[in-house]
Amino acid sequence: MPVTSRTHSVSSAPHRVTEIRELFLSHATDDLSRLRPVVARSWQRSRAAGVDAQVDRGYHDEGRVDERTILAAEPHLRKLDDVAADIGGHVSLSSPNGVLVNPGFLRGDADFPPGYSLLEASCGSNGEGVALEEGRGVWLAPEEHFREDMRGNWCFASLVRDPFHNRVRAVVGLTLPAAKVQGLEPSSTLLTLEGIASRIERDLETRMSSRERTLLREYLTVSRRRGKAAVFVTDGKHSFMNAAATSSLDGADLSVLTGYATGVMSSGQGSNVEVMLTGFGPASIEVSPVELPGAGFGAVAVVRPQLVRRARMHGDPVVSAPEISSSADQFPQGIDGQSMSLRRTVSSARTAVEQRRSVAVLGEPGSGKARLVEAIAGALDGVIIRIDARDANASARIREAIAGPGSVFCIAHADELKLSDARDVAARLRGSARDTAIITAANGTDAVRAIADAGGALEVVLAPLRRRREDIPLLARAIARENGDRRLSRKLVATLTNSDWPGNTAQLRQVVSDAIRRSRGIEVGENDLPEDFHRLLTKGRLSRLEDAELVEIRSALREAKGNRRLAAEILEIGRSTFYRRMDYFRNRGFDL
Repeated sequence: MPVTSRTHSVSSAPHRVTEIRELFLSHATDDLSRLRPVVARSWQRSRAAGVDAQVDRGYHDEGRVDERTILAAEPHLRKLDDVAADIGGHVSLSSPNGVLVNPGFLRGDADFPPGYSLLEASCGSNGEGVALEEGRGVWLAPEEHFREDMRGNWCFASLVRDPFHNRVRAVVGLTLPAAKVQGLEPSSTLLTLEGIASRIERDLETRMSSRERTLLREYLTVSRRRGKAAVFVTDGKHSFMNAAATSSLDGADLSVLTGYATGVMSSGQGSNVEVMLTGFGPASIEVSPVELPGAGFGAVAVVRPQLVRRARMHGDPVVSAPEISSSADQFPQGIDGQSMSLRRTVSSARTAVEQRRSVAVLGEPGSGKARLVEAIAGALDGVIIRIDARDANASARIREAIAGPGSVFCIAHADELKLSDARDVAARLRGSARDTAIITAANGTDAVRAIADAGGALEVVLAPLRRRREDIPLLARAIARENGDRRLSRKLVATLTNSDWPGNTAQLRQVVSDAIRRSRGIEVGENDLPEDFHRLLTKGRLSRLEDAELVEIRSALREAKGNRRLAAEILEIGRSTFYRRMDYFRNRGFDL
């Protein structure tokens, strides 16, 4: 421990500092010009935060230092703690949010147990709290502490930063009793502590895996190339983001981003989507795969804000986002979401209602087509005739429909309709300018095209949830409101957002409803999710090739009316191969 015959000028006049402190605490003066600037700033922040200078209020919080940092710090802090023990001092390790942790290899201090908050706002001027506020290593003489019971110690603190980022990974603290150290040179002691923090940072860099190094190189390359754009890189375990991403993306946005990145890591194929983010508003996300050593992929996502302009009247300001601000303001009612994709769908639906046009709603099973159809039909005048093409009596219902002009034909699963029945509906539409058809289908078939062409239908596409992840939190909370207005935890919502949904909104509704029924706490948490949730959704991810194959299998089965032998012949593959691929997709949670 560096000790010399010199002491700092502040320490040579502790009575003067004590006098200034008493006047400052009594509000007799705010003049702190005779203190070191770092101490003056800390006292002002401490008093403004309402810290009690006489009483230890003992604030506790949750804090964590990651395992890698602890492993890198252990050999260095053990040696320092042995030296400090000889003079009655202590070495401490705190989390980035100023909370003491107990790594096990350091001696504890009964007055400052694990979980104790050392933030200035919690306990006033102290080494760790001031270091975090100032963003650098600091020292405090005994008389420079704001709180009375801390004024018997020298305090030193240094920040341990990520070797490739500016973020703090931990705070190393050193406390020495003033009564047992003489002639302490604080600047030299702090320099020693900062040298230890630097060695910990170098060890962290050395311990970085080849996968992390590859990920980091990609991050640095893309960050330099993309300028001010927000950049996020991840391999599912580790992640990096630049300042633009840190300042603009909130927790929900990161869940959305992670979900798209996870899809790219699974498929190895890039993706480009338009989204509505809380921090950015309308934005585009370009996600590219990063090939990692050994096997597998990471992903790098670049987020750019978009300006969406509209035609305006004289004197009307140009807006930078669609006028629809939330799902509650949208038409049709009951369609929850905020994604750019859903907004376009809603806009098309509104146009269809205003012009009383037929509508063909296309989308994967479970994507919410039926709810959208009901909302559109409810906004139209006329008798509503509901027909499900899967019903055995669908043909008879179509031919017996004798409602007057202005009828609204709502035909579900129109892609499974017989072509002859579709032609009957088409003839009805051609014969009456007031009749309207609203049909749903997973794919465009001859039957769908026949009805759409006859009614001049407007095509409306509902994207699957994996292509509009920012809608998942809104949908989940809407489902929770329908089930007793239950509160969902942030971690649960993040997990839902980061998951693929082969069954789309129907599956999301089932999972959230099950979790609510299982929950017994104040809020519904991740532990309340059904037991097979993670297995099912992990299996649900498909590559682009698998996605195309699934579409072909579904189309062949519809064309063959469920006859698997005939479907295999349509695809020109062997029956055993066809059955095996059907089992593969069913085992991954997809409805055929």
